[in-house]
Amino acid sequence: MDNMWLEDYSEKLKAIGHPVRLKIILGLMENECNVSKICNGLQVPQATTSQHLSILKNKGIIEGRREGTTVCYKVVDDGVAEMLKKLTEVCNVEVDCT
Repeated sequence: MDNMWLEDYSEKLKAIGHPVRLKIILGLMENECNVSKICNGLQVPQATTSQHLSILKNKGIIEGRREGTTVCYKVVDDGVAEMLKKLTEVCNVEVDCT
């Protein structure tokens, strides 16, 4: 087994292991979203939300796209998205990220 792959996914699992970041990813799997909408949905301060987004972005799980003065985020790591989709199916969980 490739150790680089193991190290990469270990870091990604750490990044998605926080409940707020997990909820951000699950929400972004449904729709692209800007920071303000993410903050409102999570009821978390913007500074905290930005820190979580930065961690996810640095691990290559999400990316932002600038639209004027706002940045819209989306999930770009198909492997993580598929893993979380399977996890919610296996755990029989309805995800409400609003």
